[in-house]
Amino acid sequence: MQLTLSKSKPCLRSAHTCKIGKVFKERRELLSLTESEVASNTSININYIKGIEQGDYSVFPARIFAIQYFRKYADFLDLRLNFFDIYNT
Repeated sequence: MQLTLSKSKPCLRSAHTCKIGKVFKERRELLSLTESEVASNTSININYIKGIEQGDYSVFPARIFAIQYFRKYADFLDLRLNFFDIYNT
């Protein structure tokens, strides 16, 4: 029998990050873009796009990645949103 130890990730999702994610998703859909099209046009990993839209930053390996990809995606969609720093809450 093999035992595996799993590292539990901190919860990096909140009601506020979910609301912000919804803004991203609605804007993307308004522009008639798929997640794949955004990934292709921005060179952002599709899992990061999904994470931002779902308000779940646990997909990012570190806080700095979340901040940078959040900004890059927001700029692409022409959204003026501030990053909600769930890492420091």
